[in-house]
Amino acid sequence: MSNLTIVGYVPGGFDMLHIGHLNILRAARERCDRLVVGVAVDESLVAMKGRPPVIPHEERMELVASLRFVDEVVPDHAQDKRVAWRAHPFDVLFKGDDWAGSEKGERLEREMAEVGARVVYLPYTPSTSSTMLREFLVSGAAREGAA
Repeated sequence: MSNLTIVGYVPGGFDMLHIGHLNILRAARERCDRLVVGVAVDESLVAMKGRPPVIPHEERMELVASLRFVDEVVPDHAQDKRVAWRAHPFDVLFKGDDWAGSEKGERLEREMAEVGARVVYLPYTPSTSSTMLREFLVSGAAREGAA
């Protein structure tokens, strides 16, 4: 038996917490001994998505921290996950498999290899995303405004 503890890391925005978030966090926790979740700061989400999150950073951190399969929640300040690794070293970074084989995924794999971590892709939940929820809310608001 090994005394090694496998630390997993899941970065994300976790805006409008939904089943896709739960699915990836549960699947990640099944594959490591300790699960750390990096919740992107508002500025990082604006830089990445071009718009602010619906839920403020502190509230998103609190929501994720309340999940029983999450061991620790930390702010994630940069697109470069080597920054996250330096602040909170981990063995495995988990991402949705929609990144597998993409330019972003390949860059992530190279960057993680530089610090001795690996990337594991987990099934992405296509039925729900924060983007889909946001679009639904915006379209609903538009319909109400037209009424």
